[in-house]
Amino acid sequence: MSKVLSAQKQRGSVSSDLYSRANEEWSRGRLRSAFRLFLAAAENGDGLAYDTLGNFYDRGMGTKRDEDAALYWYRRAYRRGSFMAPNNIGVIYRDRKDLKRALAWFRRAVARKDANANLNIAKIYLKDKQDIERAIRHLEEVCEAKVDDATESAKEEARLLLKRISLRPKSRTTRLRAL
Repeated sequence: MSKVLSAQKQRGSVSSDLYSRANEEWSRGRLRSAFRLFLAAAENGDGLAYDTLGNFYDRGMGTKRDEDAALYWYRRAYRRGSFMAPNNIGVIYRDRKDLKRALAWFRRAVARKDANANLNIAKIYLKDKQDIERAIRHLEEVCEAKVDDATESAKEEARLLLKRISLRPKSRTTRLRAL
């Protein structure tokens, strides 16, 4: 085996060991220690640590909350194939009121089979874009998603939003067309 491959294997085992230790610290509630270990794992090339670091920075767990650092780690996770990272990036942009970027990232999440992102898209169409037709399509996607692609809470929220939409009084022109 070449020296390069040997070094890569050793580095991989070090990063997975760091990641395991970080998870243990996290489960014990030692967030500062967990954060440092996840950072060390990420710096050693552990792709799983990228998503986790993004989450820690995003929520301010074990470190100061820093959206820009969260975006950095989520983007690295995205480039490594994470299906959760694009939705998380979209949420940050949505919260910053950059809806164009948020929608672009939510669509990337949907392309990676994260049906929860459809719920975020639907909420933008309901609240900011006032496009109920598109919102309904995205809410239906959440409801019809496979178990692995959408959380049960996302499905429940989508069902409730669809129910609220169906209970809304129709506009006068819509009522006239129905007659």
